[in-house]
Amino acid sequence: MASLPLPPRKQSRNFTFSQTSNKIHKHTRIREYILYCCPTNHFQKGLENFWSQATELFNGSAHNYSIPHITLVSFFKAHEDVNFLDTLKTLAEDGKYLNRPMQLELYKSSNFMGFFVNEDDANVLKRIALKFVKEIQDSTISLEPHVKNLHLTLAYQFPTNVYQNLAELVEQIDTSYANSWELRLYSRDPRLATKQVHKVIYSHSSREHDELELRVGDYVYISGDAIQNSIDGWVEGISCNGNVGFLPLNHTERTSETNVWTLNATVPLCQASDNNEISTDAIDGIVQSHSLREDFYINENRFSQTSKMDENVTSNLTRRGRRRILILRHGERVDFAFGNTWTQFSFNDSQNYVRMDLNMPETLPPRITEDWEKDSPLTTIGSFQCHQVGQSLKNFGVNFSKVYVSPSYRCVQTASEVLSAMDAYDVPLNVEYGLFEWCLWYELGLPQFLTEKELGVIFNINEEYIPFMKKDDLEEIMKESLEDFYSRSLSTMRKILSNTEDGDILIVAHAISIETLCRELVGKEQRSRAELRNLLMRIPYLATVAISETDDHNYQLIEPPCLTLTHNSCSKFDWRILDDN
Repeated sequence: MASLPLPPRKQSRNFTFSQTSNKIHKHTRIREYILYCCPTNHFQKGLENFWSQATELFNGSAHNYSIPHITLVSFFKAHEDVNFLDTLKTLAEDGKYLNRPMQLELYKSSNFMGFFVNEDDANVLKRIALKFVKEIQDSTISLEPHVKNLHLTLAYQFPTNVYQNLAELVEQIDTSYANSWELRLYSRDPRLATKQVHKVIYSHSSREHDELELRVGDYVYISGDAIQNSIDGWVEGISCNGNVGFLPLNHTERTSETNVWTLNATVPLCQASDNNEISTDAIDGIVQSHSLREDFYINENRFSQTSKMDENVTSNLTRRGRRRILILRHGERVDFAFGNTWTQFSFNDSQNYVRMDLNMPETLPPRITEDWEKDSPLTTIGSFQCHQVGQSLKNFGVNFSKVYVSPSYRCVQTASEVLSAMDAYDVPLNVEYGLFEWCLWYELGLPQFLTEKELGVIFNINEEYIPFMKKDDLEEIMKESLEDFYSRSLSTMRKILSNTEDGDILIVAHAISIETLCRELVGKEQRSRAELRNLLMRIPYLATVAISETDDHNYQLIEPPCLTLTHNSCSKFDWRILDDN
């Protein structure tokens, strides 16, 4: 990474902030909405695979990537309290006319590649768009249906030198699987619609009061003019929490704006009807029934947690000899919610922890402040998230025979909270250093992890467990390559499996672990850095992956036996916005 000079323009930066407030306050209640028809299941995966390969052609740039979609209603503004879900439900009936693969015609030109919808199917989608507009439009909402040349964009405005390679990738997309679609309503903040979205790829600690704190994986909004007019590599940006400040542009890369949109509602339009193909919506081989009229936003039939499971289903889910491995990312972490400097205002002169926000932990065990900076705890919301996931697992009848956790404090906390919600207090945690994330990210050294004995004062730790990899082993691979990290993850997984003869296994680790622990285990090749970077954008807190052992002792990805967890961000409220003085 190129060296970064200190910004030499203190006067201009102060002037800029004298013209704008230090916060984008979230008191507005108007949002911009857009209605998409999006593919699901096999066709969606095929498109995502195409974009992953196409990203390599664009030298890792993914800013043209978008959610695979056909636009039905273009952006319109509406009050955020408007209930669109009931309207979307009434549109699902038209999905019965799409009970076969949608007819898509490939189109290629020097600056655009995509699929245009065949006239008959386009008429069905146009009717849905017109109905939505008719139901929603009133004196306060003005919107237009998108009824001309309905299409699904694959790539546009690409360099001419990649045309041939891109065309070859496009021709490999199999449209015979385009038989499962859903309506999705997204929204965005209209004040930020003209700005570029950038993803943080290198962390940055603010050195002055008007700089943004950057954490890897965060998103920031930056105007194109600010980038073009920058003379020293620094630009003004807005974080997703609403903070305004300067940041080094070379610590970010442009990405698709859809990554920061809010998914407000989704309604299945049609489902795959190929009788020769087993439904992909199965848990450990048990096909779940779908009803279009009961599958709005959350499939209540599929995810019901109030009705008892059929005895045959329950026995199939928990039968001995057929192992399932659940890999869980930890919950929300304090340093990502409050920034790297959170310890500076959360510990007093005596180095005692002082809670400064309701989303901070009530208490923390005694520890050197610097250690907390590298090994963050969960937020209050993070602990609540874990509890919700644990309750869902319990309601699905899941019982873990063994639990393995990364040595990171947030991972130990997550596992403990999940087991507590499951009333599984007797299941100890096995701290495994081989589950720690990619060491290359820790240029300044690994965290000073709490020992098993120190953790055992608070949590149910198996202090007799001998980890397959110790911290000293991690210290020796601080510069491990991505290939080596994949290999370490696979080796750790195989050792965990060989150490567990029966029952379900829970592994709590990191966002990147969701990929690396299972990728090669299920017979897939390692991803490239660019592919992995794009994937990590879509792995939220408490993301869950489930793997099942097959009859021939191989492994396959299956539907996780718990509900998904979706929520929006909430920035700090400053009561002074109500004070006119």
